[in-house]
Amino acid sequence: MNSKRFSRANRLIHWAIAFVFLYLMLTILLRSAWLNPGSLSQSIQQGLQAKDITTDQDTARGVAGRIVHPMWETHELAGYIMIGLFVIRVIISFVSGMNYPSPFKSGISGKEKFKSWVYVIFYILLFGSLVTAMLMEYGPASISHTAKEIHEQSVYYMVAFIVLHTAGVLLAENGEEPGIISKMISGDRPESVQ
Repeated sequence: MNSKRFSRANRLIHWAIAFVFLYLMLTILLRSAWLNPGSLSQSIQQGLQAKDITTDQDTARGVAGRIVHPMWETHELAGYIMIGLFVIRVIISFVSGMNYPSPFKSGISGKEKFKSWVYVIFYILLFGSLVTAMLMEYGPASISHTAKEIHEQSVYYMVAFIVLHTAGVLLAENGEEPGIISKMISGDRPESVQ
């Protein structure tokens, strides 16, 4: 195993990206399910009607928006943090090398090529998510809607990557690379210490 693969810098950036990534997924789940402004506004109207108070849909939607807004601000903040982490990941990759071989490298197994392509595609799609988020926020109004539509599709690659990555790590842990999970937490140790 490459000693650089589990360096402290690589481990820290891996876990930082993982936790921010999962937080972004959580906020997307909350926004699309329990804290969806449309269904939340209906719940507000129904709750008020039970108390013999009526309100129009626009007012209920405004209240729902005020409830959801603080949570969604944390999604945006996490997005900015992810941009910083992405830049740090790129710098670490240039300084200490990639964590995986190039998928174009000859002589690597089909399994290694697959793993490499998963990471390459993940980072390309992550970059696209970050760019579309910035275009939604700071880009011209003419492309904001298109950027939003593309950005909202990010959830699909996020779920696919989590499933592939988790399955791959579990297969490696129980197959060719026992201890890979603990090494990703504590780092590589010399054989004599293990």
